[in-house]
Amino acid sequence: MPLPRITERWTVPRSNFVHKKSQENFERITMRRLIQIHDGHPETIEIWLAFLRKHAYYGVGMKANVWEHENLGVGKTMDVSLENLKKTLEPKWAHFGRRKNLETSEKVYELMNGEGFRRTSDGPLGGI
Repeated sequence: MPLPRITERWTVPRSNFVHKKSQENFERITMRRLIQIHDGHPETIEIWLAFLRKHAYYGVGMKANVWEHENLGVGKTMDVSLENLKKTLEPKWAHFGRRKNLETSEKVYELMNGEGFRRTSDGPLGGI
């Protein structure tokens, strides 16, 4: 189905100084088409769009809006999958940003009280 054409025109002087009467006219025409596919198999449509992208002519752009229709009740299945995802991720989020435990803090304390750290600072734990 053809859509309205977009015509853009502009005029540019040929030289940069006093030759105002010597100008060039340019025009760009954008032609658009709408293709609607009803009740197509999603995999077939994806293959067809990939083929069109691969074999497109130079200067030809393409935009595809793909809508997939789902059965009623999709929200309930998404809620169930969200609950399963929360159960899986909860232990990982509990320690997010914190990778330290008691052993790590003891090692840090041991390093700060070590001989090398004492030499560079004024005593154990510096001025803290």
